Amino acid sequence: MRKCMLLLDGGTTNTRFTLVENGRILAQSQCRVGAADAAHEGKNSLLREAVRREMNALQSRWNCSIVEIYAAGMITSDTGLCEVKHIAAPANLPQLAANAQVRVLPEISNVPFCFVPGIRFESDDPNDADMLRGEEVEVFGAMDSEDEEKQLFVHFGSHNKIICVENGSITRAATTLSGELLWAVCNHTILKSSVTLPGSNGCEMDAPNVQQGFRAAEQYGLSRALFCARVRQKTDGITRRQALSHVLGALTCADWQTFRRFFAPECGELVLYGRKVFADAFLICLPLMGIPSRLRQNLRVISYEESCGLSVTGLLKIRRLRGAPASNC
Repeated sequence: MRKCMLLLDGGTTNTRFTLVENGRILAQSQCRVGAADAAHEGKNSLLREAVRREMNALQSRWNCSIVEIYAAGMITSDTGLCEVKHIAAPANLPQLAANAQVRVLPEISNVPFCFVPGIRFESDDPNDADMLRGEEVEVFGAMDSEDEEKQLFVHFGSHNKIICVENGSITRAATTLSGELLWAVCNHTILKSSVTLPGSNGCEMDAPNVQQGFRAAEQYGLSRALFCARVRQKTDGITRRQALSHVLGALTCADWQTFRRFFAPECGELVLYGRKVFADAFLICLPLMGIPSRLRQNLRVISYEESCGLSVTGLLKIRRLRGAPASNC
């Protein structure tokens, strides 16, 4: 029977599974269960059952035996499968690999899980403290070289994040709730009847309305700017797609107010990746941000499809660094 490795990328709302044989991807799947589905006392029985079920299904479908499991992301949080403490920044890829924790979860499998830790950013000012779980593996998966002097990565997902990498080490980060806010605004506020819902691959943006939403948030604040999307639909007759574009522009402005302090002339590259709808809105608003021209010229946009594979690339790099099956870690 063929022997395979399973890679798990656990997010807030989804968990991705990648089956690998001799460095080659055999199969990939996803279930809509994540860290947000934790039951009482932090025990995520839904996630445990989903992982057990999908592991069995992959082994049966591909007539294989899973002998190694590597996992990263919110799956290592207190509302995931097994809590692993963050390591302190600055942190590089070898440090992540060295601090991975091996655990056996018999209710899922007798194969040990190798859990990759996240990174924490400490500060005397609590407003400057932050943390990553999963994005650190994605960033190292996205890096072409560790020789770059200073890079900025902007991740778009349930939580939007800006991550600073200097000489191969992640040094700073800041997080917003914009992804979850977009979902809440579109599904649980008065704007539900005013906007169209974006899919995982985004939707066609209306650039003038994205920029108008950005300017409204800049001038009047996020809450007022969001409501202006409904006002404009009722008074100006903008479409639901245009109203969503306005909302995305407003949320992008709120992100920019957090992210702007990370941008500096010495930054060598700006990388955008993750959820397309936010990446598109960010690109449309770039002219309004005053980003240094050197950085705009060194802009790399990773497609949503490629972004979904960054965790796999990062986990495989960690596996190579550890140089042994998780059961021998």
